[in-house]
Amino acid sequence: MHPRTPAGPMHRKFIKRLSVVTAVTLAAVLSACSGPAAADTPVSRSGLFFDTVVTITLYDYEGSSDPILDECMSMCEHYESLLSPTVEGSDIWRINHSDTGPVAVDTETAELLQTAIRYSEMSDGVLDLTIGGLCDLWDIDNLADTGTPVIPAQKDITEALTHIDHGCVTVDDRKVTLSDPEACITLGFIAKGYVADRLEDVLRSQGVKSAMIDLGGNIEVIGRRPDGGDFRVGIQKPFAGRGESIAVTPVADGMSVVSSGTYERYFTVDGRIYHHILDTKTGYPADTGVIGVTVISDSSVEADALSTLCLLLGTDRGMDLIESLEDTEALFITSDYDLMSSSGWKELTP
Repeated sequence: MHPRTPAGPMHRKFIKRLSVVTAVTLAAVLSACSGPAAADTPVSRSGLFFDTVVTITLYDYEGSSDPILDECMSMCEHYESLLSPTVEGSDIWRINHSDTGPVAVDTETAELLQTAIRYSEMSDGVLDLTIGGLCDLWDIDNLADTGTPVIPAQKDITEALTHIDHGCVTVDDRKVTLSDPEACITLGFIAKGYVADRLEDVLRSQGVKSAMIDLGGNIEVIGRRPDGGDFRVGIQKPFAGRGESIAVTPVADGMSVVSSGTYERYFTVDGRIYHHILDTKTGYPADTGVIGVTVISDSSVEADALSTLCLLLGTDRGMDLIESLEDTEALFITSDYDLMSSSGWKELTP
């Protein structure tokens, strides 16, 4: 058994660890207190899940905020215990460490794996849920933190590429099988989007009328700001100080905004940047002339996956994909810092 570590069609049927960093501009100052939420007294709760800070902020909720915020944090812990490839005993961890046959998983894990397979199939493997082994090899997150970057040997990259094949993953009801025991699943391109959508569901079911869900920059909003306007989300300027926006966009009720970029997790060697968004064909960090993509959609899972996919596709193919979708917009940031937006993108002055 070897160690494992993380890392629909192309229209509305083409149903997000990735880099998402967005600076949020709020009309009200967030409060760390708990209790009844009023329009002029937002309340929030934060926790560390999926190696990122998750923050739920309520702006309009009648009753004590503690029970609903407790439930949100418990949900995040639950989904991490199912979907994280690094949490020992999680569904994904057990699949990746099984060399003996089918692994029984939670119903939601099975459903999300099927969604990941659909993205992998319809993108012709540009996105692939079995890229985990290549991510392990590059180990971008660890090397970016330690400051001791090492570029993998070509022979090791070539070997890792032979185990990227979504066709080796079979989901039969709640049983998951990897026909290649060396393949390694990661749901980094959709997991946080899925969790954001589920958190929105529970908040609405509890009568929350105005809220923001933030999974490390993966933003989903309910209702409007306390002043009645749309929420405003700033798009991080690549390689600039945290919170420095290159654009600001309004986000309406029920919409999610997710960014993927080459600027959040990377290391440099001889002046060249090696980032965490890897090309499943070459085995190296993607080089498409795009350093950031932000997608707005009514589905956080979709926005999560599309932001990564569009960065991998580049501006022409990526924009064609976005323009083919309803209720979906995107902003592309090129390596020259040019901004290219889809036809319905709404931009505000930063």
